[in-house]
Amino acid sequence: MPLHPRTDLDADVARALSALGAETSEPALDAVAVPGAVAAALDRLPPSAPFLLRAAPPLGSASSRHGPEPEAPVWIRGTLGGADVRIAPLRLAEGERPTAGRVARLVVTAEERPCCDAPACTNRRTLAAAWVELERTDAEATPRRLLVAAVVDLDGDRARARVVRAATPLARAFAAPLEAAEGALPPPAEPEPQPEGPVLPAGKLARFALRPEGERLVLRDHDSRGPRTNARRDTVLGTILLAVSLALWLQAARAFRAGDRNLTIGFTAAAALVTLSGYAFVSVARFGARYRALSAPLFWAGRDRFVIAPWVSRTGAVDLLPEGRLGAAIAMEEVRGVSTPRRDDLVAVEIDSDHGPMDVFLTDDAALASFWAAALRRALGDMAHPGTRASARKRARERAAGEAPAAAALKEVTR
Repeated sequence: MPLHPRTDLDADVARALSALGAETSEPALDAVAVPGAVAAALDRLPPSAPFLLRAAPPLGSASSRHGPEPEAPVWIRGTLGGADVRIAPLRLAEGERPTAGRVARLVVTAEERPCCDAPACTNRRTLAAAWVELERTDAEATPRRLLVAAVVDLDGDRARARVVRAATPLARAFAAPLEAAEGALPPPAEPEPQPEGPVLPAGKLARFALRPEGERLVLRDHDSRGPRTNARRDTVLGTILLAVSLALWLQAARAFRAGDRNLTIGFTAAAALVTLSGYAFVSVARFGARYRALSAPLFWAGRDRFVIAPWVSRTGAVDLLPEGRLGAAIAMEEVRGVSTPRRDDLVAVEIDSDHGPMDVFLTDDAALASFWAAALRRALGDMAHPGTRASARKRARERAAGEAPAAAALKEVTR
């Protein structure tokens, strides 16, 4: 049974899937977020069975301060062993229709990026990606590409082998050749010992998406308008505070004319504080009202660091500074783990570090939380510096943990 729409996103996604002949309860593949789950899911399907794949359009270039502007994912509806596909945006508006196409080939590309920001680090990180290339509708047109799998690894050959492992079953499913943009394809890598999260129904998968954006892996919430969500509230609060500050300034002027020094200082200080608060709310509201993106980033990982709740531009691109709304970026060496603890009736996707636990997002679905927790573990591992020396805080914690058993044994002997 299809999931009951609860938000505008649910309704738009249900419309998109219905136009493709699918339902929100149908399993959807996402080899960008979890490349290890694709082969097993396709192997379970009978011959000529329809399948649903989420892909991502290419992005533009990054600026000096922000990453590339985000693009919403798309749905690809295919049939095992057939190259004909139908494509719909993640959210299909009233009156829109899916487009039809034919898969010409799958292309594997590789790009090298810096490992981290350490001046002494000479390592290079490779982003290997598999793209579905559609047949041209015009002989002079540029082939349309959609990202269907992505892997980041410090070893370039291993990165290519891992993405080939994810792309090979997709190439068989589309009955299309798998080719390398440059050179020859490596053999597929061996399956990872621990399988990643299960395949989610399309209705559950739709809200969040993890993909490379420049040099970072970014997790986005496509049911959030980011700063625009609270723009009206912030405008009202800012207006009220500015009105109150005007009254306080009038009282300060009256106290000054009356020669009351204490009241003048008190009203002036209060007026200045309220004025600054009101101006801050109005500035935030003005930024939120101009926010044009249809999603909000929740997390990014890159260059041996991660940030929860990153700063964004008005177009939704993540800020490249190593900080976010919750503080400075945290080094991967300080990560203790990713878990899914309960929060009353909800489940959190939590990253625990030496600075304490932080929630990436909350949901009422335990399976959804487990799926994205596994994806974030892989993202953090792929973006970590190799053989990083532990931080001072981590060394102190490990030293204390090692000394605790010895102290307990000594206490037992001296009794």
